[in-house]
Amino acid sequence: MLEEVLVGKRDLYALLDNPSDHSDELEACFHGLWHYASDEDIRAKDPGYSAMQQSEMRKLISLLRCGAPAETLKKVSFLGASRV
Repeated sequence: MLEEVLVGKRDLYALLDNPSDHSDELEACFHGLWHYASDEDIRAKDPGYSAMQQSEMRKLISLLRCGAPAETLKKVSFLGASRV
């Protein structure tokens, strides 16, 4: 699902607002995902910020695929490079 958000095929707000799409893993990273969703305008104006957020999204996707625990998922930051 998040891969589709990253390439623009799915709306992140729709995903976050639809409880049927929520898994425990997705719930663990909601805070960061809301930051990503809210910062669309900043990403459009700032290529560096956009690159950082896209990198964090790819990191989150990778962690989800690996079955990372919720505590690890919570550490992915869309406000700056995370320490995961």
